[in-house]
Formats: sequence, C-alpha cells, structure tokens
Amino acid sequence: MIKSYLINLDKDSERLNFITANFKKLGIEFERIAAIDGRTFSEQAFQEFLKVRPRNNKSWMRGQMGCFLSHYAAWEKASQGNERFYAVFEDDIHISDDLKQILNDDSWIPDDVDIIRLETSTNRVRLTSQPLLTHAKRKIFGVKSTSWCAGGYLINRRTAQQLVNLPAKYHEPSDVILYNFDDSIIAKELNILQFHPALCTQDKHLATGNLKFSSNIELSAPKKASRLILKLKQTNPISIIGGVYRSLRGYKRIGFH
Repeated sequence: MIKSYLINLDKDSERLNFITANFKKLGIEFERIAAIDGRTFSEQAFQEFLKVRPRNNKSWMRGQMGCFLSHYAAWEKASQGNERFYAVFEDDIHISDDLKQILNDDSWIPDDVDIIRLETSTNRVRLTSQPLLTHAKRKIFGVKSTSWCAGGYLINRRTAQQLVNLPAKYHEPSDVILYNFDDSIIAKELNILQFHPALCTQDKHLATGNLKFSSNIELSAPKKASRLILKLKQTNPISIIGGVYRSLRGYKRIGFH
C-alpha cells in the first residue's frame, strides 16, 4: 500500500472526522501531518518568511504560507522514507471508491514519473492526446500546461527530495511550485501525470450552493456574487470561443468520478 499523508490543522476536527470516515470506508490508512496555520504567526515571523521567499510581483497570503509549509513537511517525510512513491492529501477532499485500487501498490508507476495528480483542477489543462498509462481501468495522461490545486497527488521520493533541496528564494505556494509552468523553477522539469477523470476533488469544487468546509487559504468562502460573476464570465461568448480553441489544442476540464 502506498503510504498516505493527510494534512490537517489541529483545530479542524470536523474535517479530520470527515476524511477519516471516507478513508476508513475504503480501508485506506494514513499518517496525519499537523498542518501549519500561517494566520497564527506573528507579524515579525511572517515578514521573515517573506524576506527569504520574494515572489516576482506577487505576494503571499498567510493561508498560502501555512499551506506551503504543511506540504513541505509532507515532502520532508517522503524524502526521508524508504518507499518509491507517497500520497499526499488535504483534508477537505471527496474521494472516488477506486482510490483504494490506485493506492494498493506503486509497481504500476514508471520510475521516471515525478508526480501523478489525483484531483481536479480549476482550469482547463493541456493533456497528451493519448493516455500514457492505464491502471485499474483509469486513464492517466501527461500534463503539458499549468494546473491548479494540491488536494491530492502521488509524489516520487526523488521529487520530494528535489523540492526540499530547493533554495527558499524559489519557494512558491504549494500548487504553484508543483504545477505552474510559468512561476515555478521546477514544474516544467517534472514529469507530471493526471488521472482523467480525477479520483478526488476538494469540497469547494464539488459543492454547489452550500459549502461543507470554508477555505483555509482564502479569508472566506466565495460569496454568491463572486460565483455569479464567474458563471457570467464562463458564459461570455469570448470565453466560450476561447474554451473551444483550447479544447482543440488538447486542453481539458478535469472531471471527478
């Protein structure tokens, strides 16, 4: 069984109970990693963090800081382990019943793979035209463009070591450093794959209307007005034409099933 790490804040007992029940139902064991809450850092500590991690024309939110440090703790554990691959999960995800089959062992994963995304992305992602792998009747494609969210992924121990060894000046928020082809010093060098459809999705992406969990990165969950604006943008003719163009170039919306 691929060892799984679950990132969870001490205060978020509801999230822990939610994910524990879902994992237990499938017989998936995990090691909890106490997440770091960037909002509890003193202003001095926060400024010290920022000083050695200057983002180009972008800033860090305290929630992003805590999320990054939490994933970094998982990468440290993986880099010091003895297994080839590890699974990392955030605590607000919904999971497919097929996840247990994927985590049964890592013998199906080639050594040159760095990361396999298990979750959806908020943007359309350019994938290889044909799947590079098939496992447990699931298709796995190569990722050729920036993707977002770091709620669930498999990571090679070697890749975890690379991330831990990066100088702090190259640090970015978790999903940026892993998957952003423009802002990450390492993402373009990684062999990143994607399950399509995905095996998990964060609660905020699955829910429509009432969110079960509020965001630990944003100050508050998106309001109805914000969702309405997003919906209007998505139905804008220019956006629709752009979506068709991206689809023709291999960009796909990653669903969850």
